[in-house]
Amino acid sequence: MASVMTESVLTYRQLESNFVDWAKGQPGVRSAIVVGSRARQDHPADEWSDLDLIVFCTEPAAYAARSDWLHRLGEVWIAVLDQAGRDPEWLVMYASGLKADFLLAAADHSASIQELLPGSRYEAAAWRGLRVLLDKNAPHTSLSPSAGSPAPVAHPTQADFTTLIDVVLFDATRVAKFVRRGDLWRAKRTCDHDLKRRLVTLIEWHARAVYGPQHDTWYDGRFLAEWADPRVLEALPGTFAKYDRDDLWRGLYATLDLFRRLALEIAERWGYVYPATADDRITEWIRSVQRAAGAG
Repeated sequence: MASVMTESVLTYRQLESNFVDWAKGQPGVRSAIVVGSRARQDHPADEWSDLDLIVFCTEPAAYAARSDWLHRLGEVWIAVLDQAGRDPEWLVMYASGLKADFLLAAADHSASIQELLPGSRYEAAAWRGLRVLLDKNAPHTSLSPSAGSPAPVAHPTQADFTTLIDVVLFDATRVAKFVRRGDLWRAKRTCDHDLKRRLVTLIEWHARAVYGPQHDTWYDGRFLAEWADPRVLEALPGTFAKYDRDDLWRGLYATLDLFRRLALEIAERWGYVYPATADDRITEWIRSVQRAAGAG
């Protein structure tokens, strides 16, 4: 199906307008909001920002099963259906490199945005700000919950703290085994993906321990250079490893060293118990695996 934009370069504003025009003729599409950087005032969109839409519809599966409607909005270069989460989501690259994500969320035919968001799993995504593109059940709504404010973050407990450290130590043993076997692909993936995902959680906790519980740590490392402790930013580059046996050992120890330093400081500030015995045992075991491998 031909794109509705044929004579001019598609812009995000035009893409939004095209979506609204299309959605008005779809009884099953009840409302839609923009979230993310194109709805924020704090750290607003730049030229590389995507358009993130939550589309509330009565039958999400129907719009996930077909992609022709995406072509009504603009010239589609790539369209991928992501079903990894609870709700299906179309990830679309339009002409000129415009990227739009359409998350398809279930909604009652008569529910408005104001009824759908509070207490739902979509609320956190909209906490920093949202723009209502369409609300058929409340056409004049201007809902904007806590624009620019982070969603409340639960304070980690001693159990959360201990569990995170245990998982890190467990993943560290996997890195050691993979390096010992010469399985460098999985060693690097575990060291520089799995362990780093755990590390960024600890970096968030550490920042809140140092700067206060209300310190905004965003999510998934976003804007990390703005909110993390400068000591963390200085140490981080050295925790990443090359695709090389010896450097993977180095990167593993550097990651564990940074994690340990942050965890000990958190434990001191929050009055938590650091599982030092488990750390000592696992670290010594990793060193024994390295010695047996003759890697230094």
